[in-house]
Amino acid sequence: MKAILQRSIALFALAAGMSSVACADEVKMRVLGWYGNQPQSQQVERPFWKDLPKRSNGAFSANFRTIDELGLKGFESLRTLQSGAFDVVSFQISFVGGDAPVLMGADLPGAAFDFDQLQKNLDAYRPILEKELNDRFKAKLLTAWSFPFQILYCKGDVKTLDDLKGKKVRVSGTYTAKLVADLNAAGATLAGPEVYQGLMQGVVDCAITGSQYGNSNDWFEVAQSLSPIPLGGAGVVLQVARNAFWDKLSAEQQAALSAEMKQLETALWDISRKGHEDGINCNVGKQPCSGKPGKMQLVQPTDADVREVKQLLKTSIVPMWIEDCSKFSKTCGDDWFRTIGAAAGITR
Repeated sequence: MKAILQRSIALFALAAGMSSVACADEVKMRVLGWYGNQPQSQQVERPFWKDLPKRSNGAFSANFRTIDELGLKGFESLRTLQSGAFDVVSFQISFVGGDAPVLMGADLPGAAFDFDQLQKNLDAYRPILEKELNDRFKAKLLTAWSFPFQILYCKGDVKTLDDLKGKKVRVSGTYTAKLVADLNAAGATLAGPEVYQGLMQGVVDCAITGSQYGNSNDWFEVAQSLSPIPLGGAGVVLQVARNAFWDKLSAEQQAALSAEMKQLETALWDISRKGHEDGINCNVGKQPCSGKPGKMQLVQPTDADVREVKQLLKTSIVPMWIEDCSKFSKTCGDDWFRTIGAAAGITR
């Protein structure tokens, strides 16, 4: 870990070479974004940081880099914040679940089936996120938002979750693999670029990813059924600031930056909602579509499917997560049920 952090600091020094808070008049920030090939980064986050000096009348400026620009891996993101290499860092919580399982409670598969519910869940869980980030990572939560849901692409005619029995399903994540196994299917690990060939050659029968990612990688050419049931959760992202940086700001600066970050959070939720629908439209050949038109069959989850996933979340996924998170928080299970559980109507 020490070598990783030293490398991230060295890389950033070459890319940026600037101080955190240069003077009382201008706050200069070192900002690490998530992967730069995402629309959220290209269309929202990068322009936000670029235009920040103009919008704030020179009160703030940022040197923004994405994690892939610096050659870092997803699991390194939170560690770079702790190293002091950056003042503000974005990370998808599923990539840091090993270091921060309490945070992973915000995105367990089956807790939300639409964006409205997902936002309610995150709003309810936000105090838990804030406390964990502050206590364990000396960080302040700035935004919490999500990528589009991780949905199901399948070869052939798949109408309900019962049709997954005996099939091989590409998964990305421990909890999704557990959920798929509970549905009597076999989870398989394939990198995103390998899935097209995997589906075509029968290595897997189904695969889970976001609607836009699957469309941009032509999965609609080798899969016929598309179910928007989010067996892979969503892809919740947090943007956090180092306490050491945040505490140097005046109360007025903190209020101004918080207001800016709230606007960014709103814009990121908006593009994810629109992107999710756009990707589904494209895969099934419906307009509007900004991607590639496909001919997949859209299969809406049945009420029985939704009930089954919720039940498996309660009886299998949450207990598995509590086993992980209780090593760091003795109250994580109670905290989850009184926040996300209550928001989603899931009781013990």
